[in-house]
Amino acid sequence: MTVFKRLLFIALAAAMLLTALACGSNSGKSGETTAPDATAAAETTEATTEPPYEFLKNPEDFGGREFKVLNGAYTKGDYIDLDDSVKRGDVIVEAVYERNSKTEELLNIKITSTKTEDWTAIGADIQKIVMAGDGEYSAVFGSIEKVSGTLDKHYLIDMNTVETMDMTHPWWDKEVIDIFGFGTGKAFMACGEINFWDDLSTVCLYFNKSLMAANNIPYPYDAVRDNQWTCDAFKVLVTNAYLDLNGNGETDEYDQYGYVCTASHAFNMMVGFDTLTVVPDSEGKYEFILDEEYFVKFSRAINDFCNTDATVVKERKFGYDLGGQIFSFGNTYFDYSMIGSCLSYRALEFDIGVVPFPKFDENQEKYHGVCNTMYANVYGIPAGADAEFAGTVLETMSWFAMPQLKEAVIDTSVLIKGVRDQDSYDMFHIIFDSKTYDLIYNFNWGGFYGKTCDMVISGKDKLASTYASVKKATDKEMAKFIEAVQTGAAG
Repeated sequence: MTVFKRLLFIALAAAMLLTALACGSNSGKSGETTAPDATAAAETTEATTEPPYEFLKNPEDFGGREFKVLNGAYTKGDYIDLDDSVKRGDVIVEAVYERNSKTEELLNIKITSTKTEDWTAIGADIQKIVMAGDGEYSAVFGSIEKVSGTLDKHYLIDMNTVETMDMTHPWWDKEVIDIFGFGTGKAFMACGEINFWDDLSTVCLYFNKSLMAANNIPYPYDAVRDNQWTCDAFKVLVTNAYLDLNGNGETDEYDQYGYVCTASHAFNMMVGFDTLTVVPDSEGKYEFILDEEYFVKFSRAINDFCNTDATVVKERKFGYDLGGQIFSFGNTYFDYSMIGSCLSYRALEFDIGVVPFPKFDENQEKYHGVCNTMYANVYGIPAGADAEFAGTVLETMSWFAMPQLKEAVIDTSVLIKGVRDQDSYDMFHIIFDSKTYDLIYNFNWGGFYGKTCDMVISGKDKLASTYASVKKATDKEMAKFIEAVQTGAAG
């Protein structure tokens, strides 16, 4: 069986598995959907099975050459290389292993990686390998937050100039390329089908299905699909949820809550409301501007959700240790987290569901969830590397990762060990599509992001005075960085 027929077979098998699992489950609520149509899956896969590159049709034999990656990722699960000793049976591990083994076999190479001692210092490590000039490392891999912090130093090659790469292919995340290219038209970093924590780092909401069913509250799946999952709809569910279960007159860990979150709630909700801190104007200039719309929405995020007994702000009330357990106690409706948190929810004794962050209102075009760029990872090609070789390997890895790696992640998270229903399978795709990047969130220029966290903890909306106090410094810091990226000057 050829590689390409195997890809088609995998897609069809996955579709049939989803159908069987969906038919064998019962969410007990309206709005339940059927599994993806197998014929449609076949047609979609057929359209992508024609190899786009000559080196995939008639591959070069690299004679066992090493493709070595400097791995500075914070996330432990975004695998680069896996040897035969890995625990098999995990469909994610299997998908990564297949991606690598097929790439290695096709090109006659060996994929390896070296883990950095400190993930926060990957910028210094990238500088070292570039300055060494020996081309030992073919690629670097690390969090968007840390790798993007090196862009003003020009350690990474523009992948748009690499003949063996085409960054317009559907397996690359175009948004990362565009946003972190800062209008240069260059592709400094890449992620997409080749890895998976870039998707799993998207912020979303988990909810306790068992608790909501016991209280005759419909699951919010239909509201999401019908464009009615909004700030107002979420507020009703949250603020009406608090109950003093032990009757002691105090808000403690034994009570029922509507929502548990961290200090990043307000900033993340603003992204959910499709309101970013920095966007280029028509001339491609960047400025930190908060308009009246931003102020109004921020006020809602603070006053409607942070200043109520129904919400637990972990840093304010219980701290991270106890606060982090509140949702698992089973008496809270909603938990704010990344979509990847489902991988740690396997031991929960109640059923959970997942939905995107709500829209501000029904006029908003789509759902948005901020990407936690500390967890989301990207590849880059360091200056001095054999870029054409690196490009060949990265494109081949992406080709063999699509689509089974992402589907393996979803299957593991949703249908097997995580949220366990077909509705949530659909929600995963909506949440993945909601992934949004905010530059202030990523770079924390002017310290603005941290100051919004302080407001959530205090419960006081001081946005106007905070904005006035940091705007000048933020604009200056941002302008210096972006100019260095755009002009090629060292930072």
